[in-house]
Amino acid sequence: MITTAYHPELGLSYLCAGDTGPVLLFLHGWGAFKELWWMTLRDLGQDYRCFALDMPGHGDSRLGRAATIPCLAEVVIAFCEQMGLREVILFGHSMGGSVAAEIALQRPDLLRMLFLVDAAVESQRMPLFTRIYLLPHVGWPALRLSQMLGRLFSPLGMRVPHAHGGGVLRPWARRAAYLARFDPEGLYRLLRSLFTHREPARLRGITTPTVVVSGLFDLLVPVYLSYRLARHIPGARLAIIPAAVHNPMDERPDDFCRVVRRLLGG
Repeated sequence: MITTAYHPELGLSYLCAGDTGPVLLFLHGWGAFKELWWMTLRDLGQDYRCFALDMPGHGDSRLGRAATIPCLAEVVIAFCEQMGLREVILFGHSMGGSVAAEIALQRPDLLRMLFLVDAAVESQRMPLFTRIYLLPHVGWPALRLSQMLGRLFSPLGMRVPHAHGGGVLRPWARRAAYLARFDPEGLYRLLRSLFTHREPARLRGITTPTVVVSGLFDLLVPVYLSYRLARHIPGARLAIIPAAVHNPMDERPDDFCRVVRRLLGG
């Protein structure tokens, strides 16, 4: 059973599944939404207590002042504290991976394990096309055009069920439809913070047991960046999801959950 809840003080919408077991907390990436983890919650919620947040500025969560990566981390930390969550197994995808790494550096006492999934941590090394929305005179129109195209696909994208079983085209149409609904100004501010330089050497300060997960064919965060990230974090392990692109939990949900279960069991 997956249910939707709302934290009024923090202005966060979230999904929850499972009543017992270790706590799993899932953070999505830029322009995404909590339902991206739906099939993960449906599987892992059988044995774990799972939460998936709409990050501030996405879905039904208000942006407020959380327009930077450190501020997003503070909101997630506050959620854990106010919900009484301890020894959290934290999953961060793409931008959420950058937030998760920040949490691991600030509050390792909250965490039991860290999964960085196609994590946009070394954003300065990501391909140049990932920064198109930040280009002067071009970025803002490009972002609005992407949202307009998303609205065109909305009749199709919003019909794709959350438990769609994986693939590439249907999940992409669903993600495009969601992106069209978000406030472009908030998205722009968050993206600008994501691409603010952060010294990679600081990642050596992460002491939480870490797994770096990558889709084999990811174009946004290519697999070589996941290799680099795993080398930066002491003792980190690397897992590759074959036939996945940037969203393995959405494109190859069965493979993703199988890998996660194996690593949690290990």
